[in-house]
Amino acid sequence: MNASNLRTLRQTLRKQRNMLSSKQRLEAANRATHHLLRAPWLQRKAHVGVFLSSDGELPTEPLIAALHARGHQLYLPVLAQPLPHPMLFAHWTPDEPLKPNRYGILEPINRQYRHGCQLDVVITPLVAFDAQGQRLGMGGGYYDRTFACRKIGTRKKSGTPLLIGWAYAFQQVGALPAQPWDVSLNGVITENGVQRFTHKN
Repeated sequence: MNASNLRTLRQTLRKQRNMLSSKQRLEAANRATHHLLRAPWLQRKAHVGVFLSSDGELPTEPLIAALHARGHQLYLPVLAQPLPHPMLFAHWTPDEPLKPNRYGILEPINRQYRHGCQLDVVITPLVAFDAQGQRLGMGGGYYDRTFACRKIGTRKKSGTPLLIGWAYAFQQVGALPAQPWDVSLNGVITENGVQRFTHKN
C-alpha cells in the first residue's frame, strides 16, 4: 500500500466517521466504554493517557468521565515544541480549563508534564488498524516518535505503557504496511468489544 493509497484510506474512513449521527457516535462510545472498563488493563488505578475526540472520532467523553469516576489519573497530549520531545502528556481533570494549541486542538493549561512512557496505559486515536495491531494515524508521527521507548532494546521492564486504540469497528482494515519506526498497539477497543494483540514491540 503506497502513500497515495494511504491518503485515500484516510479520506475514506474519516468521511465514514463523519457520516455518523451524534446519536450513533454516542451509542457506540457508551458500548466501547463498557468494554474497556471490563478489560484487564484498567482493573487497578492507573496513570492513563487519553485524548479529546474530534473529526468524527469515536467520542471519548463517556470514557473520560468513567475513568475519572473510577479514580484513574488522566493525562492529555500536549505538542511539546520547543521542548525536546514531539509530544508530552499533562495531568488533567475534566473540570480544568483547556486552551487551543497552534493547530486548534485543546490542551491543558496545567503544565505538569509526563513523558508518554511514564504512563501505564495510553488510549490512542487512529484512522485505521489491522488484525496485527498495526495503527494508521493522521501521518504526523507523534505517537510513533513519542512511544519509541517501547521498541525492542529500549522497552521498560514492565512493558508499559500499554497502547490501546479507540475506534469504530469499521476502522479495521486489511494488513497495513509496517515501517521500522512504527509502534504497534497492545489492543483496540471498539463498540463491538476488545481485541488484544501479541507482537514483539
